[in-house]
Amino acid sequence: MQAFYQPVLFALFVWWFITGLIFVAYGRSPRFTHLYFGIATLVMLGALAGFIATSTQTNPAGVYLNLTCGLILWAWHVSSYYLGYITGPVKVDDFQREVRLQNGRFQTLLTRFRYALQASIYHELLVISFALLMAFVSQGAPNRWGLWVFLTLWLMHALAKVNVFLGVRNFRIDFLPAHLHKLDHFLEKRANNPLSSAIIVFGTITALVLIYRGITPDAPPMQVVGNLAIGTLIILGVIENLMLILPISMTLWGWGMRHLPQPGNAETERTHQTHTTLRAISEQMAEG
Repeated sequence: MQAFYQPVLFALFVWWFITGLIFVAYGRSPRFTHLYFGIATLVMLGALAGFIATSTQTNPAGVYLNLTCGLILWAWHVSSYYLGYITGPVKVDDFQREVRLQNGRFQTLLTRFRYALQASIYHELLVISFALLMAFVSQGAPNRWGLWVFLTLWLMHALAKVNVFLGVRNFRIDFLPAHLHKLDHFLEKRANNPLSSAIIVFGTITALVLIYRGITPDAPPMQVVGNLAIGTLIILGVIENLMLILPISMTLWGWGMRHLPQPGNAETERTHQTHTTLRAISEQMAEG
């Protein structure tokens, strides 16, 4: 029984810790962000070396280390995107110009997708390059679980982005860093879309298959650790997509669940604070 729950707890903890660690740099000063990303880059290079070094190890410890290296490599890519270092050109003016040329009608799905993809194209190309590099350096190695977890997280993240692009209930552009707020021009505004159900159904089936392969009595220890860890991460990805469409204003964010901000709340709060400050100043002046 111990061999079964350890990979699950490992996946839960690493996902929780790394996800929260990424959001630590959100909203901080440029100096802090640059320092954070510089340290993260050094850690990423160490993880790449660790992935290569552990690819020949077939014991459970080697699998855990290889998985951790793959997770760190993916976390660096996510950080580079959401912190604004490696994204893509956001051509809102060109998009709006095309809208005007179409007499104000909303652009086709393909046109919106083209602009949305363009806004993250450098990130996507870099992820593909890293995936090819990891596949090359571990070619023929028995322990490639870091590569599989990297590809799994990339796929789940890409599906989540497409899901948001097509339109979901529980998404606010306010949750993204300021440099990504322009993406709101390319997103659909709706409560649900067919992709949401497909992700949940096929993601759950894939996770269950992996978990079954991991708990099979004759499964070798390496397969137990790898399959259960990746299956757990897929379940977490399914839950994240499920949270996007549930009729509750909650979402998974960082180290926990948070209420979604309501549109205009931030501006209303700022206006209220400004009025309160002005009122206090006026009262002080009236009192002499």
